[in-house]
Amino acid sequence: MGPAGGPNGDLYIEVHVAAHDVFSRDGDDLLATLEVSMPDAVLGTTTTIESLDGPVELEVRPGVQGGDVLTIKGRGITPLRGSQRGDLRVGVHVVTPTRLDAKERALIEDFKKKTKAPGPHLAEFQQGLFARLRDRFRNG
Repeated sequence: MGPAGGPNGDLYIEVHVAAHDVFSRDGDDLLATLEVSMPDAVLGTTTTIESLDGPVELEVRPGVQGGDVLTIKGRGITPLRGSQRGDLRVGVHVVTPTRLDAKERALIEDFKKKTKAPGPHLAEFQQGLFARLRDRFRNG
């Protein structure tokens, strides 16, 4: 029986999901950013990251670029009416050093000479990291 003797009615519940410090969500996929040092980006590395289920190994391949997305299948969210989980998608942010001592600077300059890398030049406009991640997630 409803209030004041009226008929039974519907119960509406409003749920608010608090923001997470590390993960955001795109449907059933979880999104995160991994900061990778310049040497690790060049040489590659394996690291352990925390997922919602606990630690998971993540391989960062040699030559990874800022904005690349590494996917760990099945480590996202399980849908309310489903059984197949989403993925954990990790965007790479390459962190370059801002302060170098004389020896470090000499090593980088020597590397630059040996690789004969092209100098800075204009190329197709690249969006910011989060916009690129968003677009890659949407376009799969």
